[in-house]
Amino acid sequence: MKLNDIKMIVTVLLLGLSLFTALLLESRMHAGYAIQLVIILIGIILMACALFGLWIEAEWAYPFTLVLFALSLANLVWMFTTTKAFLPFSFGLLINVAGIVMCLASVGDYTYQELETYETGKSRKK
Repeated sequence: MKLNDIKMIVTVLLLGLSLFTALLLESRMHAGYAIQLVIILIGIILMACALFGLWIEAEWAYPFTLVLFALSLANLVWMFTTTKAFLPFSFGLLINVAGIVMCLASVGDYTYQELETYETGKSRKK
């Protein structure tokens, strides 16, 4: 396995654990759970787009995933203020920060191939 494959697998696992944490905290909410379910559904759709980008190794995949982890972290803080459940919050905080660090480390990993040029002028050797 290449390093990029391992990064992709770890990122996918972190995305799944982030959604799992959101579902854990959502189950402890007493009010606003309908809004939270809609937010989780939108998150699932966006994470499916991120998984597709990681699968085809697109350049936008890791920055997009970075934004998803940041939005998930903001959602996690909002749910913590509602539920006050510290253990799932700390687990989700660890997962989202690890995802942000992983995506920040992977943003500039794409190598660009140099354009091949040919001499067409008089200075060409015969």
